Order: sequence, then C-alpha cells, then structure tokens
Amino acid sequence: MKTWIVTLALLSHAQAQVILLPEGIRGDYAAVAEANPSLSLVGYSDGKDALGKIAAAEGYIGSPNEALMNAGAKLRWVHIFSAGIDRYADLPKLRDDSVAITSLKIDQGPEIADHAFALLLGLTRNMAAFQRAQESGEWKRGAGGLPMTELRGKNMLVIGYGGIGVQVAERSHAFGMDVYAINPGDIPLTGTLRGSGKPDELDEFLAAADVVVSCVPETPQTIGMISAAQFAKMKPGAYLINVSRGKVVDTAALVKALDGKKIAGAGLDVTDPEPLPKDHPLWKMKNVIITPHVAGISEAKADRQKALISSNLERFSKGLPLKNAVSGRKGY
Repeated sequence: MKTWIVTLALLSHAQAQVILLPEGIRGDYAAVAEANPSLSLVGYSDGKDALGKIAAAEGYIGSPNEALMNAGAKLRWVHIFSAGIDRYADLPKLRDDSVAITSLKIDQGPEIADHAFALLLGLTRNMAAFQRAQESGEWKRGAGGLPMTELRGKNMLVIGYGGIGVQVAERSHAFGMDVYAINPGDIPLTGTLRGSGKPDELDEFLAAADVVVSCVPETPQTIGMISAAQFAKMKPGAYLINVSRGKVVDTAALVKALDGKKIAGAGLDVTDPEPLPKDHPLWKMKNVIITPHVAGISEAKADRQKALISSNLERFSKGLPLKNAVSGRKGY
C-alpha cells in the first residue's frame, strides 16, 4: 500500500504543469494552485534565474526574451505584462503562434482611455497654459492663446477598436460626440458608433474627424499609419491623441502639421523616438501635451491583472481557451 501511494505521488508530480512566474507575485496565486493541484507555480528572482528554470515550464509569466524562448522546449503559454506585444513579436515560438500568448490588451483599457481624455481635455480646455499661469500666480483668462473648444457634437475617430479603443469610444459618446472607428475586423452595430471603416478607408474618415485617437498596436501595417499624407487629409483644426505606439505617427510630419496650424494640437503619451531628445521641437510647442508613456498606470491595474492571471492559470490547467489571447503573427 505504501509503495502504491508513493507511486501515485510521483506520477502526480511528474504530470504537474509548471508555471514560471516572478517570485514577488507567486504568493498571490497560491489559492489558485491549491484549487488546481495539477499546477506547480515556480518563482524566479531575475532573468538569469528564469533561464535556469525555464526548461521544465509549460507556462511563463513575465517579459520573455530569445534565450528564454529557445530554452523553453515545453512552453505552451506566455503571459506578457503589457497591452502591446510589439517588443516580443519577433521572438521564436511567438511570431508563428506555436505558443499561446496573453496580454493586458483589454484590462488596461480603462486607464488608457482615461488618459486619452486627459490629454484631449488638456488641449481643448487649455489646461497646460492655465497650469503655467497658476505656477506663476497669475489670474490669466487668456493664457496660452489656444481656443476653448467644446466636445459635444464633434466627430471622434478612434483608430483601432480593441480593448482600449472601445473604452475611448464609450467616453466619447458620453461627451456627446459622434464616434467613428477604423478597425481591420468587423465591428458590431452598437449605440456608441455612428459608423466604422477598414484601414484602407482611413483617409476618408480623417477628413471629417475633429479628434483622432490612435489605439492601434504597433505592427508592420500600422508603423507610419499617420504620416504627411494623412495630416494633409485631416480636417483643419483637428486634434491628434496618441496613446498607442510612437511609431504609428510620423514625428516629422506631425511637427510640420503643428507648425503649419494644419491641426490644432496633439496629446502624446508615446513618441518616436522614445524618449524624445531634450532639444526636440515638440517639447516647446504650446499646443502639445506630452506624458512619458504612463497611460497604462492606475491603482486598479494590479487587481485586474491578478484576476486575469488567476483565471488563465485555472483555464490553462483545464485545457480551456485563455482570456486576452494575442496572435504573435498578427501582433495583436
């Protein structure tokens, strides 16, 4: 009897699904592991430690690199701590979709959409200029000389109608804007959108947009998506908000459009290059607000991330489809 029990224990251990994750968060998922005995959660302290343990892992949570992917012969799932996966798209086993990938592409939607509107309202309500006046103790109603613009009734174009774009559209609709979207996939008819189009229809939609918000992932198809040709098509006085990736927008063309008053202003949480050189002209433009790629930060992010990973650990242990799945081949 004792031999039989030991044999069962050894078989159970041999069949354990090893998930490699940062040691600092391993305790957060102890209850999930206890409820799903097939899971074995193994912590790593740094990249070198992870590389030494990856050979036994079927799942990896963190920031992968080529060495890890090459050494992870058993890997079937990688979870990445960001919404976009552009930094990892060329890694072996990710680019050909031979390993399942999940990300925070939906879970970071609320804070990034909030940030997009913070940038937009900062421009349309001239908040940066008033902040400068406050710092110098001035009651200056005409600070900055930029127009005070009402959003109600304006046309909003959301480029990329995924987990972030949907959240931006909802907020735009609540502000009384007419919302349109560009997306490669089909979009269901909803009360939020007035219309939608495919990427090859972008220029047509730009011509009518008062506000353009980029929410697309960085892929070969989206790099330079908004360049000189698109700025030429844009409605005079429009605003551009970029909370996606810097390379989506041609920086030189943006500077020219702002200098020439082709567009009224730009709110940028991402830039190309990133960070911008200290002497870059965008820093000095009064109709530009720049934040240092912080749109994805909020006090609620950690709880949503924990809930997502917990759910996916359980689903992985049972062979169920994972939430927030991303295609390495497509890049989103």
